[in-house]
Amino acid sequence: MAKVSGLDTRLYVEGYDLSGDASSLGSAGYSQNLLDVTTLDSSAVKRLVGEASGQMTVNVWFDAAAGKSHSVFTSLSGKQPTADQTVLVPLGSAVGSKNASIVAKQADYSVDSAPGSAVSGVVNYSSTGSPLEFGTMVTAHDDTITSSTSGSSVDDSTSSTSGGSWVYQILAFSAVGGNARWLVNLQHSTNDSSFSDVISAYVTGVGAARGEFTGTLNRYVKNRVVLDASSGSITFAIGYTRD
Repeated sequence: MAKVSGLDTRLYVEGYDLSGDASSLGSAGYSQNLLDVTTLDSSAVKRLVGEASGQMTVNVWFDAAAGKSHSVFTSLSGKQPTADQTVLVPLGSAVGSKNASIVAKQADYSVDSAPGSAVSGVVNYSSTGSPLEFGTMVTAHDDTITSSTSGSSVDDSTSSTSGGSWVYQILAFSAVGGNARWLVNLQHSTNDSSFSDVISAYVTGVGAARGEFTGTLNRYVKNRVVLDASSGSITFAIGYTRD
């Protein structure tokens, strides 16, 4: 894959598209605790891998409008959110682009203001339950549909057998009549023709979540989103990671 610029990066936090507020993404990565198990008969340090951790820093321009950076980072209450925050960062505009995602606690939120410059802010996330993950998008940034639709497939060249995870962000939602919901699916295939579900979730509003699956994930992967209502519209972004 060729080198890429940061022009097509997006930021989705808990179902909110903050791409128009974010100015840069920094320190997105993960680390592993290394446990010292050096013994008396060793001439060099020996280590085991311990817990994994992840972090992400987002720099933003202050925006106090509803659904924008300040309201999201203060949990609409003037205080930092205490619940887990699901963050998805597509690193390209095409299906198959890479992404960074994290389920995290918002560690801090600070605002800087000075004469002659725009008010800015910075947010730091620290992972909880799983480290930051680098995965693959099955949407082109985000997709908007009004009826049941299958996305384009990603060819990962080979299958894997150790399960994985997915992250979805529901950025806009409407569903009228019937069960008033949408079914979001991650699907896979061995031949890019016949697909079956890997993991699914019914959604009934704006929001975000991460889920895990076990077993085989076949070579080809795509999304399928199904309307379970008389009419509706949904804007969504989905990424997945192989373990």
